[in-house]
Amino acid sequence: MKTVFASAAFLIGLAVPSLARIGETMDEAVKRYGAFVRHEKIRGEEFYLFEKNGFHVLAHFHNGKMDRIVYSSESRRKLTHEEIDTFLKANNGGRLMNEDLPYLWVGKERSATYSKWGDAWRLDIKARTFGHRTIVATKATEKAKLEGF
Repeated sequence: MKTVFASAAFLIGLAVPSLARIGETMDEAVKRYGAFVRHEKIRGEEFYLFEKNGFHVLAHFHNGKMDRIVYSSESRRKLTHEEIDTFLKANNGGRLMNEDLPYLWVGKERSATYSKWGDAWRLDIKARTFGHRTIVATKATEKAKLEGF
């Protein structure tokens, strides 16, 4: 019974309004989480790490707006279905995203994947613009390699 109560209390603490969302600014993220605990460069992109309620939240901003967010448990355990649904809803206007394939969701202007990176499970949610920028950059690099053939 204590486990059920603790789980319910935990999920109430994860209410959708308390989560940073795709499209929000750094100021809005700081209001939700407090100051970021680390600033990292990953594959040439700048990310900010926040920690709240037992979760790591890794956020990427482009033109002042969050366009990628990665959730993981501080303990590196698998996220529960309730946690995944809460994070998906928070980043899709309060609605669940459509599960396209196992661990792959598509929403309005967003997509999400859930996988194990190293020793931790992570839910990676991206705005369509994040993926588009990556594809455009890759195509330009590939085109440059082919010049002169």
